[in-house]
Amino acid sequence: MCGWGILVNRDGRPVERPLLQAMADAVAHRGPDAEGIVELGPVGLAHRRLAVIDVNDRSNQPMRSRDNWLQFNGAIYNFRELRTELEALGHIFHTKSDTEVLLHALDQWWVDALPRLQGMFSFCFYDARRRKLLLARDRFGIKPLCYHLSDRVFIAGSEAKQLLATGLVGSAPDHSVLRTFLEHGRLNLDERSFFADVKLMPPGQLAVYDLVSDQLVQMRWYELSLHVEPRDIAYDEACERLRALFDDAVRSHHVANVPVGASLSGGVDSSSIAAASAAVVGDPGQFPLFTIYHADDRHDERRYAAQVTGRFGFRPVEVPVSLLDYYTPEWLESFAFSQDQPLPGGSHFNEHALFKAAHEAGVTVMLDGQGADEYFGGYGEFWLAAQRAAIKSGNLAEVGRNLRGRSLTNAEPMPLTVRKMVAAFLRRESDASPLMAGLWRGKGAARHAYAPPKDFRPLSIDELVRSSIPYQLHSQDRNAMQFGIESRVPFLDHRLVEFVCSLPTEYLVGGGWQKRIFRDAMAELPDDIRWRRNKIGFSSPDAEFGVQYPDRLAAMLDDAVSTLAPLLDAAQLRQRLDRYRLDPSLYDPAIFRLISLAAWVRRFAVSL
Repeated sequence: MCGWGILVNRDGRPVERPLLQAMADAVAHRGPDAEGIVELGPVGLAHRRLAVIDVNDRSNQPMRSRDNWLQFNGAIYNFRELRTELEALGHIFHTKSDTEVLLHALDQWWVDALPRLQGMFSFCFYDARRRKLLLARDRFGIKPLCYHLSDRVFIAGSEAKQLLATGLVGSAPDHSVLRTFLEHGRLNLDERSFFADVKLMPPGQLAVYDLVSDQLVQMRWYELSLHVEPRDIAYDEACERLRALFDDAVRSHHVANVPVGASLSGGVDSSSIAAASAAVVGDPGQFPLFTIYHADDRHDERRYAAQVTGRFGFRPVEVPVSLLDYYTPEWLESFAFSQDQPLPGGSHFNEHALFKAAHEAGVTVMLDGQGADEYFGGYGEFWLAAQRAAIKSGNLAEVGRNLRGRSLTNAEPMPLTVRKMVAAFLRRESDASPLMAGLWRGKGAARHAYAPPKDFRPLSIDELVRSSIPYQLHSQDRNAMQFGIESRVPFLDHRLVEFVCSLPTEYLVGGGWQKRIFRDAMAELPDDIRWRRNKIGFSSPDAEFGVQYPDRLAAMLDDAVSTLAPLLDAAQLRQRLDRYRLDPSLYDPAIFRLISLAAWVRRFAVSL
């Protein structure tokens, strides 16, 4: 895990070293182990390294092989297999790193190397002989890549603040992104960032910059939907294949020459990573599992986590999280700076506390359960999609089983569950904030309410590539790298994702259960975990903060409204917020977004 940046003067002038140094300094937190800066005429390379695989200095970057240079952030889990193949083709290696394997793979196969990679990555490969730059991002965007293209320069890197640090890119906001965030709570939906002049390379995309023709060409090299075809497979066989793929994904994600740990919420996803790790780690007592908790019992899963650590003998580390500590203007500005964008909710405080604790415990690589809900069907929208599918197929018995399961999950009478399902089928989908409705006065274009796909498989693909996972990965990467930690997500192994997305819907949500087949595949989990119905995850009692500390929240909101006044009908917004103060049950998540966006504006000195 690292941070890298490139700068190309499009008019052919030599790059200025201080600009490269500024890019490296801006992401020093991503790579505390080594720094490398290389000037190649009009092309400049700047890298900060976090040493994880082959920690020897010989694997520092930028890495060179003849006329080829590579800057890389991430991990290639099948690098040993690729190295064997490349050695058979005559390539000679001087390190034991995945970086050198990627360097030779790109030299050998160019863009055709990308489908061969199992891992997470963003990189810049420079062929100085052909004078071409190849930039690419992994299939699901686990590792970040942003860029700026103007008449004068082409700049790219791991984080937007690197580009701003050069002084060649301004901090002007993209008003449509700000509006979408405030009104709908959505971010990282496409190539637009909160900065108008900084673009985000979408997941599964590559770009080739030709210095000879001075042209930048972008294309998609991976499209999940093209790798998912409905699969006719017996349930028992699917369960066995799923478990084999999952075990292999977890095993490969343990490859490292530094201490490894994992997060543990007490839910089935993180608990399953822990269970699959038992066969990999050797001494389980030396494998730490980190569990966050709040003082509020509704956001405390330690009793579930304890069953997992006790079953397998792992070392538990309990991490307290206090809203009182994080819910301040100073902390929100700190988060805005590390994220390069505002936070949508306080659940991201949990990630920060988790990685901070891991860093203090000496852990460099952390495994996390991100991504499972989006294709195993862990969210409520997937349950509804599964019922639509069962009704369309005439399988009313399956609908009945799922309704009974849902009734148990929600601890409510069956008739109420039925009424809720019917109401959800009839309800027009909208994620618009009532608090923010009609208040925008800025330049951003109006955005229609987001309408997710109705069918299970398209919904899953949408959440994986657009509406859910991209922003979650963005936040996770920044929180982990703030402490020089490489965060890995075994559930986003593309082989596992493609297989599960191809399974019949009733294998995923059926028989009265969500994540049905995964629960069946994880037989060694404690029953309280495996058949657990309630879900907490990385939650945060945001609404309760205003009840417990009304004066503090009022002061922060007053400041936020003043800061954002050029964008909003401030008088009308203040009236609506006054109604909330009288009745906290009217809490709207946009309340948090207001104070978070104001913190971002202040921290980056954004002119509205």
